[in-house]
Amino acid sequence: MPEPQDPLRSLFQQAAASGQRRAITAPVEHIAERGKRMHRRRVAAVVAGACLVLAGGGAAAAKLLPGKPPSTPPATTPFPRQPSPAPTTRPPSPVETSRPPSAARTVRPPSAETSSPGAPGGVPTSLTNGTNGTDGMASTSPP
Repeated sequence: MPEPQDPLRSLFQQAAASGQRRAITAPVEHIAERGKRMHRRRVAAVVAGACLVLAGGGAAAAKLLPGKPPSTPPATTPFPRQPSPAPTTRPPSPVETSRPPSAARTVRPPSAETSSPGAPGGVPTSLTNGTNGTDGMASTSPP
């Protein structure tokens, strides 16, 4: 049971009685103005939240959805185009002169390895360097 002689309790009772005497009700206009202000703030917060949600959803949709559809591949896969070969020039065919039939059989066509650039008409090097001078054929020594 609380003691009646409590000084703190008596001070609180005095303060309450003083507050009741001075208290007056607020005018209706003041209360209505506070209500309207709170309503405006709530509506503004809801609209701002809705705008943020819509903007975030639009940004996510723009990021996730493809902007340009991918190109459709052809129905058949084309073969890779190969470069056309460069035209090759053939060396002029050797002009047959009056040679004995045995010399005509042993003449070999010129090749890049055996022809010398200074030899006339692309004559093989073996015929120009190692001839014995009698029939135009190369002389070979047995091994």
